[in-house]
Amino acid sequence: MSTTTDSLYTQLRLRKPFALLSDAQFTGLLASARREEMPAGAVLIEQGAADRDFLVLLAGELEIRRRYVSPSGAEELEVGRLFPGDGAGEFAVLFGAPRQASVRALEPSTILRLEGERMDELLAWSQRFTDELRDTASVRARMNLVRQVAPFRQLPLERVRMAFERMQTRELPAGTTMVREGEAGDHYYLIESGHAEVWRTDPMTGETAQVATLGPGDAFGEEALLLGGFRNATVTLTTPGRLLALSKDDFDQLIRSLLVAEIGAGQANNMVEQDAADLLDCRYDLEYDEAHIPGARHLPLDKLRELSAALDPKRPYIVYCRSGRRSAAGAFLLRQRGLTAYSLTGGVRDWPYALEGEAVGTSADA
Repeated sequence: MSTTTDSLYTQLRLRKPFALLSDAQFTGLLASARREEMPAGAVLIEQGAADRDFLVLLAGELEIRRRYVSPSGAEELEVGRLFPGDGAGEFAVLFGAPRQASVRALEPSTILRLEGERMDELLAWSQRFTDELRDTASVRARMNLVRQVAPFRQLPLERVRMAFERMQTRELPAGTTMVREGEAGDHYYLIESGHAEVWRTDPMTGETAQVATLGPGDAFGEEALLLGGFRNATVTLTTPGRLLALSKDDFDQLIRSLLVAEIGAGQANNMVEQDAADLLDCRYDLEYDEAHIPGARHLPLDKLRELSAALDPKRPYIVYCRSGRRSAAGAFLLRQRGLTAYSLTGGVRDWPYALEGEAVGTSADA
């Protein structure tokens, strides 16, 4: 079986999560990919390796062996297989094997390696969910304005005051672009006066459209800071405006440190077993289908905003992704909406317990 570059590009481009990348991002990701011919028995990934690539299997068959700890404390072994479909040009994708897994070729295989960390970064900032920030009525003072913005409502008054004191005032004319899609994020902004439009490029069509308008009391810019990546929208003033800007360092120290709560695998597993929390997988469909934590509810990050209304406000949630980058934004979003949410440290990549999915076989004796 052979797979041409053009057909591979077309097929990958139509599938999530690749479909959510811009053409430039996707082309750049493929340009940096490494194509390898592996003989039968060759080890592609050794157990315990820290860095994980995304593997696109063009031909052949792979075996995924993963050791994990059972609820009884015994070490178990899972064995799964990955192989392309039968049709010409078919392929299969392994979205980053967990750290406890090893991967080897069962027969001569052709693979394409995509940089896992780079892919995570692109997915994190290309995801299309945004938090709808509310207008603040009858703003009487800046302090009152700051306190009514969603993230600040959950902070102690002392933290709100410190953030207010560190904000810089910016008087800007109409037409000023505050943040530009694709650029690195360095500030969190709060509109004191004036109005702005939010424009975003649809990764599926490449078309740019207005998705929101902002006014006094609205804030923006937190997603890029939380995800450690780039802006996923362009915000331009439509009138003269006065904005308050908080630097990334101050945002991390005063806001992120309190509103992005992380939890380790052991504690998370105990909470789930005791029915004290629910798991939310915020990855995309193919990633979830490949391997996920048993019992996890699937709420992709790009749909989390609209689906969060169906969550039980009295129930704690543990959000996870591949490595913890995307789940931090997901947990932050849920906490803004008054829910108790945690981000799973290390994501499914570092989960030492059982997984289930298409790339996970039945357990065998160690």
